[in-house]
Amino acid sequence: MSSKDDNEDQNCGKKLSLDGEKSSEIETFNKKTKVESKNGGKVSTESLESKGFNKLLEGVVFVLSGFVNPERGILRSRAMEMGAEFKPDWNSNCTLLVCAFPNTPKFRQVEADCGTIVSKDWIQECYTQRKLIEIDSYLMHAGKPWRKGSRSHEVNEEQKPSVSHKPSKPVEREPSRPTTSVKSKGKDIDDASKCFTPSEVQKWARDDLNKTIQWLESQEEKPDPSEIAKIAAEGILTCLQDAICSLEEKQDIGRGTEDWKFLPRVVEELAKLDAARNNKASMSKEDIHKQALECKRIYEEELDRLDHESTKNSKINEEQKSKKGRTNAASSSAVDYDSDDTIEMTEQEIDIAYMSLSSKMCHL
Repeated sequence: MSSKDDNEDQNCGKKLSLDGEKSSEIETFNKKTKVESKNGGKVSTESLESKGFNKLLEGVVFVLSGFVNPERGILRSRAMEMGAEFKPDWNSNCTLLVCAFPNTPKFRQVEADCGTIVSKDWIQECYTQRKLIEIDSYLMHAGKPWRKGSRSHEVNEEQKPSVSHKPSKPVEREPSRPTTSVKSKGKDIDDASKCFTPSEVQKWARDDLNKTIQWLESQEEKPDPSEIAKIAAEGILTCLQDAICSLEEKQDIGRGTEDWKFLPRVVEELAKLDAARNNKASMSKEDIHKQALECKRIYEEELDRLDHESTKNSKINEEQKSKKGRTNAASSSAVDYDSDDTIEMTEQEIDIAYMSLSSKMCHL
């Protein structure tokens, strides 16, 4: 075979090889395109479920409506534990409303704003199963994406209802009574900033814990007795945190705590200060916020101390009960022995028994 033929064979081989590589690349590209087309460019549920537990609800900015303490506090804590961000009231940055009942004023407000509304069961299931559960079956209203950066439940512009520009109905609150701490107008802000003494706040924490426990015990569905004190403490701190969030959002404390049936004393006092801001002698929003943070620190320390004492006393009581049980058992055993084996003897029988015992001792 000539060298010309050899060159043609080599060129033909190279061409076949290149064609094979291109074919393989095209096939791979087509497969990849099919997968992307099938997923619609969206992040699959499996990839979301593979995220860490504390990032399951990352990008979700949620509001709670229709829930009361302690259920409200538990839902809020669990959602935040999974990475969601809580807001005390609905605004343009919120992505999801967790609602207890349909057709409430808050429900209609969010519905008009084309927001997504879901039942509490979705939060509970995600938390219990420790993975992101499909949201569709828990939706009460499908609106805008329920998490930032998501395309889920996106609504076409033609299908979007007109956004209501009417202001939401203001929350009706009882007329605030001037706090006993903020006295006459002649007092300055420094006096107002010292209105809550540490000992006073500690007493509030103790009273609030006892009252909250009593309130929980009066409900039809009671928590487990071993958990009731812990749930009460969590509810108190959650309500206080809601008040702090309201101050940070430059909103009235009453709006952030309107769904709570039982308000801790410290929240009531902070609300009084917040309502009296127009008074020249009253504290500014920033000063009230600082006071609220300090109160929360004292509450946390006092509630933690009370929990430690309660646990310690429970252990002591259990040890005392156990010791008393052993003592009673031993006493009962001794009484039974004496009553069963006691023999009545006359003086003559006693003398005979003594003489018999003495003679035996002499022979030893």
